Amino acid sequence: MQLAVLSPLLATGQIMPRTLRSASAKQDTVKQDSVRLAAPQGDIETTIKYSARDSIQLEATSRIVHLYGDAKINYGSMSLQAAYIKIDYETNLLTATSLTDSTGKDIGVPVFVDGAESYSAKRIAYNFKTKRGRIAEVVTQQGEGFIHSELVKKNEANEIFGLHNKYTTCNLAHPHFYISAGKIKAIPNDKVMSGPFNLVIGDIPTPLGFLFGLFPTPKNNRSSGVIVPSFGENSLRGFYLMNGGYYLALNDYIGASLTGDVYSLGGYDLRLSADYRKRYAYQGSFGIDHTYFKYDEADRGGSISTNDLPGILPPSERTYRVRWMHSPVAKPGKGRLTASVDASTGQHNRIAGYNSTADRLAATFNSSISYQKNIQNSPFSYSVKLRQGQTSGGLMNFILPDVSFGMTSVSLYEVLTKNVPTGRWYEDFTFGYNFTASNEISQRIEAGRNRFGASNRFGDVGVIGASAEADTISLNDFQALWKNGRRSATHNFNIGLGSYKLFKYFNLSPSVSYSERWVDRKFTYSYNPDSNAVDVDTTRFGRVYNYSAGASLSTNIYGTVYVRGKRVEAIRHMIRPSLSYSYQPDFGDPFFGFYQNLYLGEDTNGRPIYQQLSRFESGAPSTGLQSFLSFGLQNNIEMKVKAKSDTTGKTFEKVSIIDNLGIRGGYNFAADSLKMSQISLNMNTRLFKIINVGFTSNFNPYQTDSLGRNIDRYLLSGPGFKPARLTNAGLQISANLNPQARRSDTSVPSNLPTLGQDTNPFEPQYVDFKIPWTLSIDYTVNFNRGLGRAENTINNTLGVDGDLNITDKWKISYYAHYDLVEQQIASARLNIHRDLHCWDMSISWTPFGYVRGYNITINARSSLLRDLKLTKRSSSSGINYR
Repeated sequence: MQLAVLSPLLATGQIMPRTLRSASAKQDTVKQDSVRLAAPQGDIETTIKYSARDSIQLEATSRIVHLYGDAKINYGSMSLQAAYIKIDYETNLLTATSLTDSTGKDIGVPVFVDGAESYSAKRIAYNFKTKRGRIAEVVTQQGEGFIHSELVKKNEANEIFGLHNKYTTCNLAHPHFYISAGKIKAIPNDKVMSGPFNLVIGDIPTPLGFLFGLFPTPKNNRSSGVIVPSFGENSLRGFYLMNGGYYLALNDYIGASLTGDVYSLGGYDLRLSADYRKRYAYQGSFGIDHTYFKYDEADRGGSISTNDLPGILPPSERTYRVRWMHSPVAKPGKGRLTASVDASTGQHNRIAGYNSTADRLAATFNSSISYQKNIQNSPFSYSVKLRQGQTSGGLMNFILPDVSFGMTSVSLYEVLTKNVPTGRWYEDFTFGYNFTASNEISQRIEAGRNRFGASNRFGDVGVIGASAEADTISLNDFQALWKNGRRSATHNFNIGLGSYKLFKYFNLSPSVSYSERWVDRKFTYSYNPDSNAVDVDTTRFGRVYNYSAGASLSTNIYGTVYVRGKRVEAIRHMIRPSLSYSYQPDFGDPFFGFYQNLYLGEDTNGRPIYQQLSRFESGAPSTGLQSFLSFGLQNNIEMKVKAKSDTTGKTFEKVSIIDNLGIRGGYNFAADSLKMSQISLNMNTRLFKIINVGFTSNFNPYQTDSLGRNIDRYLLSGPGFKPARLTNAGLQISANLNPQARRSDTSVPSNLPTLGQDTNPFEPQYVDFKIPWTLSIDYTVNFNRGLGRAENTINNTLGVDGDLNITDKWKISYYAHYDLVEQQIASARLNIHRDLHCWDMSISWTPFGYVRGYNITINARSSLLRDLKLTKRSSSSGINYR
């Protein structure tokens, strides 16, 4: 082997190795030597570059190079740095070690880098021909985990084999916990495998372990693997293993999991869920749930109070639930297919409600699949929707399909004349249009009984009377369901008349609206005295319309008082009075034909009996003439004060005294009595940037009889001056006492994301130790006046919510509501959290409320070892045994 480039000193062969100087000694002034070795014919594939700060020694006969002091070698994608490196060209072996200084401290610990992998060890041996290595006392990182090994071998496939290992996610040199394994094999960016292992916490071996270990370490953080279940107890279904199963990472875009629950008192749950995502295109999720619920009282050895159950439960039940969410990325000129599907069998949510508060409290579930597109360079758009609604009792409604076509509001002047507006009053007129056609199918079977208690005689398809619900829908019922379906088309015309200035200070905004609805059935009633029944004839087409007109008038009034004090410069009062008038004809008049006054015979005194019936199932406008004048008065009071940070006295800031103080009411000129509406008085403000105050109230201007009913006589007409009587009021005061709230605006933003499904209240949540303490207090009082002789009711509660860092590792959070009227705690929760560096400990206790119990969890913080945890929990779900 020949040296292509040699330093002059090496050429003479006079350089001899020297011992390293101590760390406190003066730095060596010898210029760093470097040698570049060209790739000859043989085992070396590319050029080897090496250098040393202290000295380089070449043994030509044995073909060995010694590098002393900050030695470095670069060979392709491999690099090595250490205090001492030996290159043996006969055996193709690189050897690197650290050296000790005069104090006995190791310096120049070898660092080996091969591609993206990096190793630090006391001694490294690497064969650059076979690409195999042997590393002693090494710490390697694989994903989120660290492997401490006494001895590591590395093969040409970059796989690592360790002897006497510690596998942990703690990044300290002496980890708080680790998995002790005699042998470990690590495949970079794939997984870590081990033989028999056990868990060691604080250098104390525990019996927790297994015959083998498998820890995925994928580069893209997506990998298939087993989902370890959690253990617990539920008073309704017994002991359980929950959320155990398998996760399958199909590719970078799709992942699926199959999980289940098993209960000791019988029953099980199965869940299949998948999520998918394509960047810049769409994302979504899909899931199917199956529950087998078993409720056998004999298994419990006692009875259960049905007063504590939200409904009577069946002895056994199989239920299903399907969910699908799909959301595309909006692109100009492209259509959007969105889906939000949530459908289940009738009993599913009642049973699932014992594990999920959201499922238990949900009254309805709605699903929709829609395609929507805006036509570019035009005001037109269209959409097609498939919708389904379901109540908690299982009643389903389908709309198949719901087709819409719309036109956004456009200026009539620009469309008709193609001219640029010049500011004339009529140029602000706009027109918009929306058309919707739908077909509604309901899981509802009409009974042959009308609202009068007599059986109906249906002409064609009569639809009047009570309904009974079916438990399920089958294909055999489809023809009947389609026949009883409801088809309609709605036209909405959006007419804008602009806004105008009157007398320089008033804003006038007139308005007019018109809508029309076409339906597939219209009823005509006739009374048959012989059978005391109502005959119903059905017409296949009906047309109903609605229109109204109105106008609003408003202005702003400002008043300023200049104080010119030390801090307060001025106080400003702003008043916003407003008047609005709306008119709608009496659509119950026979002229319109929307309602029918049906003659039902005579009473005992010989007087005729009439009843007004709508000739349409739904969508008929309200009866009665509407000529309504509403009024409002909004107030805002604020101060102009000198800024504390300004020493010149020329910088001011605004301080609000009352954000809003408003009074609203109305008067219906067309009503035959009780024309005045209730009067509302509301106020809200924020004090000292931390206290929010809100007040709401309603007043009745009329006198009442002994039963609490209004009579057509104002309170002002009675004895004394009493303009109105308070009917209900509410006061809410909340304060955020965290010092950070004084320095920042804590108002709630308007673009908060929607909340997802609630999590288990006993599961440990994320805790931020950077905030030393928080404290929020809220006080609420509500008053409702009883009708007639009924007593007034007052609700009075005090709540507190916050947390406290006892130390930089301990945090306590708390929440409680106290009912001042009942003098008892309505709800409370206490959490204790301990930061164990690479571990977390969480204790949660909920002594009051529907779901009561406790949870103690000690778990590894890393997501890689999230199933490595100890949990003890108990919950009662509000059910008491007798």
